[in-house]
Amino acid sequence: MWNSKKKTAALLALSCALAGGGVAAAAAFSDVQGSNNQSIVSSLQEKGIINGVTATQFKPNQQLTQPQAIQMLVNAFDMKGPETASGQAWYTEAVAAARANELSIPANLKASAPVTREQFAIWLHQAINTTGQYPTTKMMIIFKDQSSISKEASNAIQDLANMNVIPRSSVGQEFKPKEAITRLDAAKWVYSAVEMVERHNQPQAGDDTSTSPQPSEGEQMANTPEMSISSTADGKQKVTLHVELPNPGYNLKIDNVKLTDDKRAIISYSLQQPEPGMMYPQVITEGTAATIIPAGYTPELVK
Repeated sequence: MWNSKKKTAALLALSCALAGGGVAAAAAFSDVQGSNNQSIVSSLQEKGIINGVTATQFKPNQQLTQPQAIQMLVNAFDMKGPETASGQAWYTEAVAAARANELSIPANLKASAPVTREQFAIWLHQAINTTGQYPTTKMMIIFKDQSSISKEASNAIQDLANMNVIPRSSVGQEFKPKEAITRLDAAKWVYSAVEMVERHNQPQAGDDTSTSPQPSEGEQMANTPEMSISSTADGKQKVTLHVELPNPGYNLKIDNVKLTDDKRAIISYSLQQPEPGMMYPQVITEGTAATIIPAGYTPELVK
């Protein structure tokens, strides 16, 4: 999804603007602790999404301002907008692009105002949706301070947690919706969101969109099964896939379940074709398939 043809000068300008006038850094930032955090920040920096406040410091615990948050999301999801007049604030173009892509940017945006964790979740959720719709579980996510989360932000936070964009490890803890989000937490969420979008949009092996025939009605239905999750007696999760099939000859099958280090359960499934030569009534039927995964894992579907 990244545009490799962006001009270097423009990319540097965007990165510096996000950092509030910072400069590019070639090496790991000295104030980012932990190899995983360093990897996340470096990856986003290489893609032109964020930059350091100085050549050696990222300021991970510094509050992210509203304009910086908007610029980060515009960079991450390559949002386009109308041209803006020169001589305006550094974030004017990013704000225009965000509004053009229907992000709920307030009219009274304040350059120095921090963005709260729940507001950033809303904008990030809207930004993800500019790239398409993605399957997500409907498991209810509960935080200790759930009652403090606004109704407007609740749906976005639920989806982001089920997508594992907001780390599933934070579920059951305090979300702190009214606190300002830090630069590092925002970077982590955006990194996970970008990974999720790229993973779902990556062509599968053997795909050839230039020569492949259009899918039949039955195949189209099988591309988007619905998921339901229930708890088992021993505390695990039962994931059930549901899909409408064009006739009883088709069958939905779970082929494999891969557990990842970041608590995702990658569920591979396929649509089994009817037996050759057999005749089936042309009646839409429901196909189901189920599997068991450990507690705390987020299921994702891959065909």
